[in-house]
Amino acid sequence: MLYLIILPMIVSMLLVPLIGERLIKSFKIALTGALVSLFLSTYYLFKYFGNQVTESYNWFGVSNFFNLSISGDNLTLLMAVMVSFISLMVLIFSVFYMKKEPQERYYVEMSLFIASMLGLVLSSSLLLFYIFWELVGVSSYLLIGFWYKKESASAAGKKALIMTRIGDMSFLAAIVLLFTSTGTFSIPSILQELPALPNITILLSGALILIAALSKSAQFPFYTWLPDAMEGPTPVSALLHSATMVAAGAYLLVVMYPLLFAAGLNTVIVSIGFITAVLSALLALNHRHTKRILAYSTIESLAFMFIAIGTINTGGAVFYLMVHAVFKSMLFFISGIFAVLIGVQDVYKLKLKRLSSTWLKLPALIGFASISGLPPFMSFFAHTAISANFTTIEGLVFTVISFLTALFSFRAFFLIFNRKGVKLDRKVSTAMPIYILSIISTIGGATLFFFSKVLAGFMYKIDIFTVITTAAAFLGVYVAFEVFYKDKLSTASASFKDVANKLMRVAYDKILFSIGMSFVSAGDAVGKFDNALSKFYDRSADSALFLSSKSRRIENGNVETYIIAILIGIIASLVVASVFVW
Repeated sequence: MLYLIILPMIVSMLLVPLIGERLIKSFKIALTGALVSLFLSTYYLFKYFGNQVTESYNWFGVSNFFNLSISGDNLTLLMAVMVSFISLMVLIFSVFYMKKEPQERYYVEMSLFIASMLGLVLSSSLLLFYIFWELVGVSSYLLIGFWYKKESASAAGKKALIMTRIGDMSFLAAIVLLFTSTGTFSIPSILQELPALPNITILLSGALILIAALSKSAQFPFYTWLPDAMEGPTPVSALLHSATMVAAGAYLLVVMYPLLFAAGLNTVIVSIGFITAVLSALLALNHRHTKRILAYSTIESLAFMFIAIGTINTGGAVFYLMVHAVFKSMLFFISGIFAVLIGVQDVYKLKLKRLSSTWLKLPALIGFASISGLPPFMSFFAHTAISANFTTIEGLVFTVISFLTALFSFRAFFLIFNRKGVKLDRKVSTAMPIYILSIISTIGGATLFFFSKVLAGFMYKIDIFTVITTAAAFLGVYVAFEVFYKDKLSTASASFKDVANKLMRVAYDKILFSIGMSFVSAGDAVGKFDNALSKFYDRSADSALFLSSKSRRIENGNVETYIIAILIGIIASLVVASVFVW
């Protein structure tokens, strides 16, 4: 009966074009589907708590090769609850944001997206997992390019589709390799067969799955598609960055972790995670657009999940995934309000709008403090969870990253909410999801006991390292306050009566500015690298398209052309052999 969790969104997808806007508003159909999915996933979580229930269905009647199965255990059902809940919040916000857009197409694509992610997290068959994995990719392509008449949105959708194809093909190759070695698509059965598999099979399949996860979760070097995906509607960005698509890669690693551990890929995962986290933090410090800053923040947060997985802490990774879904979707909602009500998303231009007295300031403070992992917010406990197994070196690098994260987060906050003046109207469809998510982000740390009972291997640790990391985060907040709120980069230091105090102030400013500006300069350099890498991917796609358009002419069905091509190939082979071999 677990398929009932997915069914409401599939029904919504079918009903919207049939009766939407005729008998009932499209958003009401989609909202009802998400609400029913949330209710069912919560019901099954408590019903099967501590147990594992697997339901199998025969797709084709060919032995058991095409046996598709979904699983209900603490992890999968908790993920289903989270996906359903965040989706419901996003759909409520969409009522405000998308009211002037094509309703039927939007809610059909959103329902497909949500149903695909629910199917993905419940799948215990690699074949079924891959089917939903592809549906997530296709629906995200449709939603990122929702405003397809806008060239940048259309290009962003195609870029996301093409770059994630690399991971999709890698995942498919891993599935084929594992199936030919074990004779089954069942994930539990495959993991049980690991001791009997050859080392080369384990290593190759593990590496292929890692590439798939890196591509889907926008980790180095595949991260350039995610900032461009901000061309889609803001509710889409909220769903994409919080509970769906990009989280699918991290979730795949959690599910297949025994294979990755057996392949000895832990160090690789941790290294890529730290590289991605540093790069994304510097890039976020370099950008002015609110959604792009949040996009790089998402890449960094996903890197934290990868680091936790690589340090044998899958429980901490899942906990952070769920915490991140809450505060990141809230911040995207706030960014969406800026876009609709103010028409500006540049943080320096928002500074001129005098937003400090608006109702958004407190939720934004909670959101940016959550990105920074500051106490007493829920993300502080998530940071203690992902860092529970860190070595000393990993802890030191994480401390630097914590400083950078707080610096770029509060740079945005202090620039946006710098001056008082304007007040913004509140509507139920905007205020309710933001308030709900901000409350959860604030008091959610009380759920630690619950998660310790639900997630296998979940652990957290508050020690001297936690104190140092938190202090580094607060230092980042202080530097952001001095440099961006007080605007000391463009304002001369105030005169002091006491010469000694003035000299001390100058020395202090130099130290403070050197810290802040060194990272700003580094962010600018990394930004140039990011642009170069993005252009490389664009050129590669253009080259592939050009070559395919030319090679198509050869495949014309003419036997004479094929014979000539074969002869040319034979002659070329003989020439190469005569020159380099004989």
